[in-house]
Amino acid sequence: MERGDQKRKRHTNKMKNTKEKYYIAELEEQHGEYEHTTKYLFKTAGDKFDYADNVSKNWYGGDSEDVEPDGNGGYWQNGEIVSSVGEIKEISLEHFSILKKYLSVL
Repeated sequence: MERGDQKRKRHTNKMKNTKEKYYIAELEEQHGEYEHTTKYLFKTAGDKFDYADNVSKNWYGGDSEDVEPDGNGGYWQNGEIVSSVGEIKEISLEHFSILKKYLSVL
């Protein structure tokens, strides 16, 4: 690869990364009378709610036969557990880099 191509490639990568935003999000689960909240990190250039909703829908493997909408924005997982999107907050790249040492990045 020529030197000019390397510069162009680096510049393209920088442009691509500037569109991504970084988030900390919550996934809420309900097992009968028990409720759990799981925090996770993600980055996307797309819609943050679509991304988090997809995580919620596929939280237990995403087998479409076992996942049904619950009518309130969440999903029944295997007919026993409801998973739904909790709070989503945009964070800086600096905070994302630190938090990814402690939380899952999905």
